[in-house]
Amino acid sequence: MIVGICNTTTAAWLLNYRAQKGIAFPMIDDEGSGLFVLYRVGSIYGKPPPTYLIIDQGGVVRYRIDDQFGKFDEMIATIQSLL
Repeated sequence: MIVGICNTTTAAWLLNYRAQKGIAFPMIDDEGSGLFVLYRVGSIYGKPPPTYLIIDQGGVVRYRIDDQFGKFDEMIATIQSLL
């Protein structure tokens, strides 16, 4: 499952953004930044956006890349290798 997570907006803004951009996957408002802290995401950790993570069902990070766009093919290959 793909999920977008943002900690700088409201849930209402995220819903509107999804609709405007035609984004099909769910987006979560990480109010309080709990997920950002748990996975050490963001500039506070020296990791500028975007951050892409593949997290298994046990919560283990299997793939991570920070500060790079256009990594979808690489992520798909990683997911296929993990299946």
